[in-house]
Amino acid sequence: MACGEEAFFDSNGVKIRYLIEGNGAAVVLLHGFAAGAEMWDGNPQTKVFSELAKEFRVIAPDCRGHGKSDKPHYPKLYGKEMIEDVVRLLDHLRIKKAHVVGYSMGAELAGHLLVAHPDRLLSVTMGGGVPAFEPSPESLALVDLAAKSLDEGKGIGPLIMAGTPPGAPKLTPGLADAISRSIIGDQDQKALAASVRGGKDLEVRAAQLETNRVPVLVVYGSMDLRGENLERLKRVARLLNARTQVIEGGSHAGSFASPAFLEVVRTFIREHQE
Repeated sequence: MACGEEAFFDSNGVKIRYLIEGNGAAVVLLHGFAAGAEMWDGNPQTKVFSELAKEFRVIAPDCRGHGKSDKPHYPKLYGKEMIEDVVRLLDHLRIKKAHVVGYSMGAELAGHLLVAHPDRLLSVTMGGGVPAFEPSPESLALVDLAAKSLDEGKGIGPLIMAGTPPGAPKLTPGLADAISRSIIGDQDQKALAASVRGGKDLEVRAAQLETNRVPVLVVYGSMDLRGENLERLKRVARLLNARTQVIEGGSHAGSFASPAFLEVVRTFIREHQE
């Protein structure tokens, strides 16, 4: 990414890399699983990091286990520690409060920040997902399947096949593996497996969500979530008294890079300055 200053800091013994650029209110961007800070400027048509940095002080960390940050192999060093990484980063930069924008895995982390540290937040945008809320036995089984496959160095092909939405064409194992390789690449799969397992500690309850007072925006693509996952997202949005926005035609892999996503996020942040 040809923008932003690269820096590192120590987060309770784990080195975290981040990119930072711009002035104004702080905006923290939390990337998705098996991605990194570069995700936010990965689309040549819509560079979320660069565009927001024209107006705000934008900070995009590599979550632990990802990118250039340290990659411990122990699940206990993920989960809530990933939440605390964000708070420690704010402390490191002497930022009292920030807007937080998370996508997919980043949305889960942002949602848990609402519960754990609402006093550090100006607003929260969750894209393509919400915090872990009342996970079904089936979804927990998929988490275990993904972690086991990653631990064995097999990527997330089995998860991709098992997670095919109802009614969608079934993928062949070969195609699922090819998709997995495009996502995982040469990343540390044992660290990703530990991240997946550690995420089980991030479940939130209705009573925690319905007391929220932080402004929240939930954004998702019309071609993304379906069935149980979509219903969970809608229920979480109601509990949080969140604004919702659908990106028409948006997929899970593409919604965050769409011009519509950038515009709705930028407008929401502008509306909730301190």
